[in-house]
This record gives sequence, C-alpha cells and structure tokens, in this order.
Amino acid sequence: MPKMYSSSTLYSSSMNRPAALGGQYRPLSASDIQAIHAASLQILAETGIHVPNQAALEIFRQAGASLDGERVRLSRGLVEDGLASVPHTVLLAGRDSAQDLLLSGQLVHFGTGGSPSFVLTPGTNQARQATLQDVADLALLAERLNDVDFFVLPVTPSDLPLPAIAVNRFYAALAHTHKHIMGGLIDLQGAQDVFELGVLLAGSAEALRQRPFISCMTSWMISPLTFDPHVTDILTFWSKKGLPVALSSAPMAGSTSPITLAGTLTQLNAEQLAGIAYTQLVRKGAPVLAGYIPGQMNLRSGGYLGGTPEFALMQAGAAQLARFYDVPIYCSAGMTDSKIPDEQAGYEKMLTLLLTALSGASFIHHAVGMLENMNLVSYEQMVLDNDIVQMVKRVLAGIETSPAHLAVEAIQRVGPGSHYLEDEHTLQFMRQEYIAPPLSDRQNRANWQEAGALDSRARAALLVEKILGADKPSLLDPNLDQQIRQRFEIHL
Repeated sequence: MPKMYSSSTLYSSSMNRPAALGGQYRPLSASDIQAIHAASLQILAETGIHVPNQAALEIFRQAGASLDGERVRLSRGLVEDGLASVPHTVLLAGRDSAQDLLLSGQLVHFGTGGSPSFVLTPGTNQARQATLQDVADLALLAERLNDVDFFVLPVTPSDLPLPAIAVNRFYAALAHTHKHIMGGLIDLQGAQDVFELGVLLAGSAEALRQRPFISCMTSWMISPLTFDPHVTDILTFWSKKGLPVALSSAPMAGSTSPITLAGTLTQLNAEQLAGIAYTQLVRKGAPVLAGYIPGQMNLRSGGYLGGTPEFALMQAGAAQLARFYDVPIYCSAGMTDSKIPDEQAGYEKMLTLLLTALSGASFIHHAVGMLENMNLVSYEQMVLDNDIVQMVKRVLAGIETSPAHLAVEAIQRVGPGSHYLEDEHTLQFMRQEYIAPPLSDRQNRANWQEAGALDSRARAALLVEKILGADKPSLLDPNLDQQIRQRFEIHL
C-alpha cells in the first residue's frame, strides 16, 4: 500500500452542508500512485522549478533549497516537511453555518467556476460581455439552487475599472449568497482589499481565519514548472494571513505538459508538491487545496478541450493523488466544448462530473454553468447542471441495505400477487429513496404537449426567470454595508 501523508485537523464544525461520499472509482492502482509520486520527487530534485520572484527565492533559500539563479531544486525532505504540516481537513465556511463545507477525506462538493468575460444571453445563442450585475444575479441563482454547494466567482465584469474588480466581485457575491465564496484575485492590491472586506464582515482577522467564508484561488503556476512572478505575491500574502487558498495549475497535455495522461499527471503532481511546500514555508499549517487541473490540447487546432473522457480520467487520477497526500483537492468537472446548452453539453458534463465525483474529489468547481470550456457562463446551463449534480449525488449515495430497506416485512405483508401502492413501507420511503430533478420532464406525451411541449432549455429559461424575478434583498447587514461603502468604491 502507498504511504499516506497526513497531519492534524485544522478546523472543526458541528454543522455543515450535507456532502456525498466518493472514492468508488480508482483509475490508478497503488503502484501507479507510487510511481507518479517517485517521478514527481525526482523532477523536483533534479529538474527543479523556475521561480522568477525574489521574495519566494529567499524563502526557498532560507529553507535550504538548492538555488541556481532562479532555478530551485527541492529535496525529498523539504517536500515531505511541507506534506507533514499541510492540513488534511479544511473548513470553507458559509456566512450561515448550515452552508459550511468541511473538506475532508473523500467527501464531494460541487459549485460554479470562473472567470470568463462572457455570458450567454438567456433564450438566445448570443454571447455578451459580463457585468457586475451578472455576478450578483449568478450568486442569487447559486443561493437558490439546492445542489450548488459553493460559489466560485463565475465571471469577470467588463463594466468596472481594473482596480475595482476584486472587491466589487466579492461584494456582489456576499450580498446575494450565504454559501462559501471563492475567487481569483487580479493583483496584490486586490487581495489586500478583499482581505480587508472579509475582516470588516467577520469582525476581526482572527474571526475570519476561524470561519473563512471567503477564499482565494491562485493560478500561481505557469506550466511547465514555473512560478508566476506576480501571482506568487498573492499566494504569499494569502498564505501569510492563514486563509484557505487553492493552488491552481493547469497544464495542457501535448503543449505545456507531456502528451500522455500519466506524463501530464506526473508534471502536475510535481507542480502541486512545489506549491504545497512553498505555502508551508510561508506559514506552517496554512490551509491549502491542491489544485490539480489537468488539460488536454485539441490536436487539430491547438486549443483547449474540457469535455473528453481523457480529461475525466486524468481528473479522477488527480483526486487519487490528492487523497494519497491527504489534502483536499480543488479540481474541475462539468466543462464542455459545446457553445450552447445542448445534447453535447449534457453528455460531456455528465461524463466528467460522474467520474470525478466517484473518484472522491473534494471541491469540484466548473460543475455548474460553464460552456465553451472556460470561456462562457450560461444562466440556463447553470440550472440544468443543478439537475445533473443532483443525479450524480444520488449515484454517490448508493444503495442502502438496512433491514428497513431490505423490506422483508413489507414483502411478507403484501404477499404474492398484490401491490405496494398503499403499503406503509412505500409511504415511508417514497420521498427518501428517489430524487425528482426539478427540470427533468417525466410526464406522458399528452400532458407534455398540453404544458407547451417545452424542451429542457426552455424549461431552464423559465426557472431562471422565476428565480431572478423574485425579491432580491441584500444579505448584508445595513450598518456593515454602510461601512463597506465608506471604505471602498462599490459599483453595485
């Protein structure tokens, strides 16, 4: 069996959102995982990583890493020290404790992803530039869709000056959802502003650390094996504050990583180990989500593919690697190469979501709303994906075989040749055993035609209209809202 790395639990919480349990699907064997682990350590020790950031270089130097200019080589011991201190359980809090996510083991959660600059106008196939109002409306949609577990800021608004984007995106989301909010940050000043916003709402920096209702994703790694000089500053700042951070590296097989699935996973794993080691040097015990985002190059165009079985295999394998190190994983599924909410979007999304969830991935972003890979967000697709996620969660729940579920007494009571329509066992379990996805049409043809003969996209558009047409009260305390507006230029 492979060695399991673990450390002490960082957070605990008595009330959390229900989470499905994955881990049933394992495309990598124990020996496969050991081979990838050994190859990753070899790469870090012999090839090393490029670190064009002076502050990060100094942190590595003081830790005893081997430096050759901006090339940093990490010993096995340095990597293992990082793995020993990284928390294996991370709380991503909601501002309502019932929305808390406790990332641990093979518990699975699903949410939005980001951050394209375009939105598909509901009811059309036309893309338009995203606005700050879209952030607010999509947050409200996430708040009211039961199977969306968290909110990653899904779009980058085009109607704001660049310095105002970071704090305004988080503000718009905080005003419209109680669920945990994660977002990418454009620059160090934006990271500082968002941290200050969180402190204002939490009451203190320590209160925010204890219940972090906001978190940060950092695309700190430019594959292959290069720290982004600017994003590394954001990673350093956020890690020093002790707030959860997702380490996003996204190599693309055939262009920025080897063409083989195992080769891409090996490079990606080395990149993640370097990131984990760095965050733990910045602050021992800093909460981290290992951000394995394997990609695949379109061999015809050189572009990105996100809805393929090979992507699903790599993402499931990455979840196994994260579990091997006993660290939560931030990953992708539910992407599609389709440009509109159509049949292709449905089957690509179901494939990648099901395999990734069955592998036990902790934090699956891009699960709802994404089209055209990561280039477009659709309101209609978001509610359609809520149905897909609900189905995936039901599969993960499996088949219960308790005495009550085996139903021997009911079978004896009903006996041969009768029926169970009015039996007490049916009444007891009819709403527990089966799900009813909100948008799935299960009428007969006559009733479907009488109701307007709507396809799934048309039904999705009506549900979006209903949700966004309801009241939209701000979820922020008026006094705190006033303080925020006095401190920052809020555009919403």
